[in-house]
Amino acid sequence: MPPKRRKIRKRGKSGRGGSLILLVLLAVVVLTLYQGYRWTVADLQESGEKFLARVTAGDREGAAGLASVQEEELQKLVAFFREEEVAYAGIGRVRLTGLGRGEISFNFNAGGDQFSAPLLLKRRGQVWRVDGLPQVEFLEGALVKEVQGDRLAVLWQGRELFLEPPPGSSLKPGAVFGGWSVEKRLVLASMLDELVLSRLILRSGTTMEGEREGRLPLRPNYSVYKVDRGQIAPGTPGDLVVGQEQVALYLVDGEVVAAKLQKPYSPEQIRVNLRADIEDLSRESLYHSSLRCRGSRGLTVEDRLAGRSYNFPAGEMLILEPQGEEILLRSGGGTELLFKHRIYISSPSEGRIILSGIRRAGWGSAPPEYRGTLEVSNLEGSLVLVNELPLEQYLYTVVPSEMPLAFGLEALKAQAVAARAFAYASMLAGEYSSTGAHVDDSVLSQVYNNFREYPLSSRAVEETAGLVPFYGGQVIQARFFSTSCGHTANAHEVWPDATAGEFPSQPVPYLTAQSQIPGVAVQLQGEDQVRQFLQISSWPAYDQASPYFRWEVDMAAEELEESINRNLLERYREQPQFVLTKVGEKEFRSEPLGHRPLGRLLDIRVVERGEGGNLMILEVEGTGGTYRIVTEYNIRFTFRPVQYLPGRPPVILKCHDGSQRENYPVLPSAFACFELSRDGEGQLRRIKIIGGGNGHGVGMSQYGARGMAEAGFNFREIIQHFFPHVTWVNIYEQ
Repeated sequence: MPPKRRKIRKRGKSGRGGSLILLVLLAVVVLTLYQGYRWTVADLQESGEKFLARVTAGDREGAAGLASVQEEELQKLVAFFREEEVAYAGIGRVRLTGLGRGEISFNFNAGGDQFSAPLLLKRRGQVWRVDGLPQVEFLEGALVKEVQGDRLAVLWQGRELFLEPPPGSSLKPGAVFGGWSVEKRLVLASMLDELVLSRLILRSGTTMEGEREGRLPLRPNYSVYKVDRGQIAPGTPGDLVVGQEQVALYLVDGEVVAAKLQKPYSPEQIRVNLRADIEDLSRESLYHSSLRCRGSRGLTVEDRLAGRSYNFPAGEMLILEPQGEEILLRSGGGTELLFKHRIYISSPSEGRIILSGIRRAGWGSAPPEYRGTLEVSNLEGSLVLVNELPLEQYLYTVVPSEMPLAFGLEALKAQAVAARAFAYASMLAGEYSSTGAHVDDSVLSQVYNNFREYPLSSRAVEETAGLVPFYGGQVIQARFFSTSCGHTANAHEVWPDATAGEFPSQPVPYLTAQSQIPGVAVQLQGEDQVRQFLQISSWPAYDQASPYFRWEVDMAAEELEESINRNLLERYREQPQFVLTKVGEKEFRSEPLGHRPLGRLLDIRVVERGEGGNLMILEVEGTGGTYRIVTEYNIRFTFRPVQYLPGRPPVILKCHDGSQRENYPVLPSAFACFELSRDGEGQLRRIKIIGGGNGHGVGMSQYGARGMAEAGFNFREIIQHFFPHVTWVNIYEQ
């Protein structure tokens, strides 16, 4: 038999065939993926183009329907393409950046140059939506801080930005410009119109006024910059001090978008609001329906903006009234003038301006006289008066208005230093800038011109000229008050934080609780300690000579509850966060109060005292509810020792020197304790309030300064005692 042949498999053809099939399948997959990629990229591009078409057409709502982005960012991009010099130049690169994510680079022309910016998209279902926009900022009123190679360090809206300048840029440090930043590249940047004010004389939230430039509207969120000894830094509107010279303003369409301080503020002149009634602390008292004045040596009336000036002889009366938005002037000699702008009234050769129709206590029946210049403006249809004069001359009448001459030269010097510090700090604070002033002439600032000038108080001013206490490189808050109880208070345990409203606030290192009894340290936080301390009127304290060193008030329960019912509601309206109502078993919170919220008085409880013994939180219980009154100011103005019940005799405040005061308008101080008398059934019948001191108790006691001066201390030692850790600065030599 022939041998069997083995079958040999032929692998060649079938192997090659399988590989071809795999290659074909792979090619199909790749082609499919590629085609899908092309379709996806095409969809991505089409979605981006649709979105950009809406944006460049100014159709913000249509663009918003194709995007998931912040409304504010979309508005910026739409606004950018509304610029005449900006033109959309088509799509550049399109690419997928991840699963369901992509990026488009689009081109645009601006100011003759071409730029590009990214657009991010995200797939949601079958639809691409714009998910990220380029960084676009409209830099209106930005300032070049410095040039760093091919980058600019730019200040804007309190931020520092690092941007690439546009081609051919000539922007230099200190330049203020307007333009756009797209992806940290400047486009369309141009210098802004500059107006340098002769002097800033009014600043409100919406308006600035220059002495010779008039009123200019402000853009919301305008920028402020400070240039000091070549250093450029961001500022705030609060840095624009009324009276400041050489303030550069930058305008767009007539509105201020930025301001640059080019010269340090000089405090030689102070600007004072004059009230119609120095005892009326309402805002309405700052606005006058008419004004009558004459000059001891004649008067000059100027409209500096219009370049008009008129002279009137000594003694001739001028009558000024608002007329619409203007000021009408009529003189006793028959002259009648109408002014559209602020007017400036002065008396030549250092004469005095005599104001009729306003009264000040120390002038008797005579009208008060004023140094310097009187500015009259028409604000809101009424006349506002600002007296501008040298700071040291202002102190000539502040010091005797705030401290009796009998306190002696060294005490008066300490008062002059404290008053100067208060005035200087007020200049920088800008509280009255909306009326063109630094301070008010009442106790809301410090009392000005309520008493005439006297040689002794003027000497105290002159011998301390320019001296002000500083702490940490800043002028101190030179708080002062009438009389301590033998101990002062911590500032943070008296006043809430001015910004956050928190109480207690942050401690102030130089406004601390201190004993005013030489060589004696006392603890005054426990009720027994405070009561024992206040019952002794013979302490050898610096303030011992004050009639208010110790005092007491004895009131029937119904008299005090009437005072609380009337005044608690008023305090709630003014500071609702500091009048708290008991809710449930333990919680106290601010709740609206009804008429006569306390009802019948049942109890008084001290919740918290400060380190100096001052009341911080007081609790009152009545048939109408239980309330916690927070801060010494609210306590003192709620517990007024005033007779409100008809037909009853006045409430008497008895002072430790034997003198008495009827219906004293406010509890003299919060250094006080309570003695409650009840009948056999436990019903509250009478309340005796035993206290010491007069005023808030923080900083310098004026009677204490007198006592220290009589003990041989000089004014520097007095200031250092009441304001520890301070240093001395002459504000005219900075």
